Amino acid sequence: MMYAPVEFSEVDYPRVKYQRRQQFWNPIRLALFTLAIVAIIGIAIGIVTHFVVKDDKSFYYFASFKITNIKYKEKYGIRNSREFTERSHQIERMISRIFQHSSGKGRFIKSHVTKLSPDKNGVNVLMVLMFRYPSTDSAERIKKKVEMILYQSLKTKQLPLTINKPSFTLTSIDSKKMRNLLNSRCGIRMTSSNMLLPASSSTERIVQGRETAMEGEWPWQASLQLIGSGHQCGASLISNTWLLTAAHCFRKNKDPRQWIATFGTTITPPAMKRSVEKIILHEKYHKETNENDIALVQLTTQIKFSNVVQRVCLPDSSIKLPPKTSVFVTGFGSVIDDGPIQNKLRQARVETISTDVCNRTDVYDGLITPGMLCAGFMDGKVDACKGDSGGPLVYDNHDIWYLVGIVSWGQSCGLPKKPGVYTRVTQYRDWIASKTGI
Repeated sequence: MMYAPVEFSEVDYPRVKYQRRQQFWNPIRLALFTLAIVAIIGIAIGIVTHFVVKDDKSFYYFASFKITNIKYKEKYGIRNSREFTERSHQIERMISRIFQHSSGKGRFIKSHVTKLSPDKNGVNVLMVLMFRYPSTDSAERIKKKVEMILYQSLKTKQLPLTINKPSFTLTSIDSKKMRNLLNSRCGIRMTSSNMLLPASSSTERIVQGRETAMEGEWPWQASLQLIGSGHQCGASLISNTWLLTAAHCFRKNKDPRQWIATFGTTITPPAMKRSVEKIILHEKYHKETNENDIALVQLTTQIKFSNVVQRVCLPDSSIKLPPKTSVFVTGFGSVIDDGPIQNKLRQARVETISTDVCNRTDVYDGLITPGMLCAGFMDGKVDACKGDSGGPLVYDNHDIWYLVGIVSWGQSCGLPKKPGVYTRVTQYRDWIASKTGI
């Protein structure tokens, strides 16, 4: 069964009446109650004072340096390439080890490489560093601490990569500049306070899933809506103008003038809304077999990236996820088969299932083709459902999120031995690039 688009319908919640009951206060009870209130207020003031004094603040720095014991590769210039990803992670791990053990417990938060460029003696690295220090500290004082820690490590530690010390520069930046730098990196989730949101924060079909915890948790999620009919499908933002979704979402209507895309954790009200310029369906989409169930949607005006709206990374075509890899599916779809869609975005953790298992006679009996990916659990319960179609299945790699699947089809929702079936994004990287240049 295809996860069909559905119309938005509000859910009515019963009103519960509570009886009021008069309380009898005698003088002793009143005195004890007053003392208790005074004690609670005293404790609260103490706690607030403690946290105001001890309040930490985020500090951001832009670092630039040269690594001299590796040679530059052409694919380092492509941020979504396997070469850039692997080298960036190696640099980030090394920087993390330097500061996690030297800057005080919990002071170092994260580092992110934003660019690798060629140098005649190796590779130039540009990266963002994030720290938490007391708000009474100054950015300049912390900068000196950071430089001292790094220089000491270069002297005393055996590091896998050789940093040229004279080339190292550190510049204090504000949160807006930091966000702009990170916007060059896809798949990054930020809280409203410009703190990175680690993968561990998202532990829960979005049947048996949970409502998304906060804005910015899944900032690439979009809702595709037919004007006058409401939410039909999910989609994923892959650039400032392109969405990736499922071809079957447009079976009834392919006219871009009839569609809009909204962003944010709720359909109503949306955080952002855009009109649709163009819809591109895969030329070999077959609705009978669900093969090549993939489509691109171009927006009429560009998206300005923020903590709430951000693009997801497209995986390198060579990436292969082993069975039982944890992945997340998100959407506004129903939580029971044939139920109404949800106004609040929901999420669920599922696991990849091998094609061999999914093609067993007691599962999907050979219907899974190379362009499809199964994810869920063999005992059912957690699954995508109607209205989630076209939405993202994402995989976390060092707190960078990659779009590995598009919600496509499945037999009912959450049944045993009937996991969700997704369009395998790695299989269509060349097709996406040929249409968008991404």
